Amino acid sequence: MKCGVVYKFKPHNKINGTLFYCFEHFQFLRKFIDAKFYIVEINNKDLELILKVFREKYKTIFEHIVVTKITDLYKIKLDRTIILDIMSFYDCKEFLTGEVHCYSNESHPMFRYKNDRVVTYYGSYDYQNYDVFNYLKLNFEIFKPFGGQPGVFISSPDHNYIKNNLQKYKEKFQKPIILKKHHSGNGNIFEMIDSVHYIHTSQDRDNRIIPESFYYEKKITIEDLYPIVDSVNLRYKDCLENGLINYTLNEQDKMIEACLK
Repeated sequence: MKCGVVYKFKPHNKINGTLFYCFEHFQFLRKFIDAKFYIVEINNKDLELILKVFREKYKTIFEHIVVTKITDLYKIKLDRTIILDIMSFYDCKEFLTGEVHCYSNESHPMFRYKNDRVVTYYGSYDYQNYDVFNYLKLNFEIFKPFGGQPGVFISSPDHNYIKNNLQKYKEKFQKPIILKKHHSGNGNIFEMIDSVHYIHTSQDRDNRIIPESFYYEKKITIEDLYPIVDSVNLRYKDCLENGLINYTLNEQDKMIEACLK
């Protein structure tokens, strides 16, 4: 049986949460089966970039990552495929084979195949449409141990808001400020900080920084400028009350179960 995680590379947002989720799910599957991570339509320079970030972030072996074209996915003929974002699925769906297990990170038309291929959608929030309830989880067991030093990572869906208000935050925190680098990346951010400030300006569908901050025991503050409850509020409250149990990847995860059955 051939199983893999498929991700369509996003040149406009090279380093992003979905990329990390995909790598972590692929690494978890590798504990049990000969899975591969298929990155679609990425050039050599960008591949080196994401491998650099992976090496900074994770303690694992960086093998079985395959670069492929969209059309070549059909030749690979995977029996079971995990895809963790709707954009990747809709870009690649005509060239996928067998069972497709897709995380519905956003609302979509719930496409169904009309032949022997099958797609099952997973999700957990009311702004996602899905067949099977399942939280999108993190593979903490491959995270590198980081200590930290005085510094604050400021994160927001609206990077321009941070830039326009940067002086205000410098005065507020009085310590080094670390920002996300969308086109260069930094895998060891948690080594540079002791706290995280999240500015909630728009919908965040499956926030990673909050469970990661709980894992590394960083102080978290949320500046809530968005009036609707989403994964930011829900995950923060859940982690406070229950720890990381709902966001730790394990064999009971429904997408993992589907690939290992």
